[in-house]
Amino acid sequence: MSTPTPADDDIVLAPARPRPADGRQQTEDKVEFETRRAADGTDCGMAFTSAERLVSCLGPDQPWVALPLGALRLLCGEAGVPRVIVDPPTAPASAGLSPRDEREALHG
Repeated sequence: MSTPTPADDDIVLAPARPRPADGRQQTEDKVEFETRRAADGTDCGMAFTSAERLVSCLGPDQPWVALPLGALRLLCGEAGVPRVIVDPPTAPASAGLSPRDEREALHG
């Protein structure tokens, strides 16, 4: 069973971590979105249509933020990440994603 791709104004959950404001201190208003490297070598943002899908792929301790899919695509694009994968498979290796790069952070 597949889920239709959400529209740009639909809210998705994106893996993200608090971003240090000065390299040491964390602030609540800045985040780093996490990316994965696809088999073709390109970086991809990730978006999930439910918390259950996010947890099944990345685990229960993964921090995330909710935002419109279009905003995530725009932010990723501005940071040089060309695409966002919605609801990636639960086994990153089966999606052609390198485990070595699975926690690479997107700064921007």
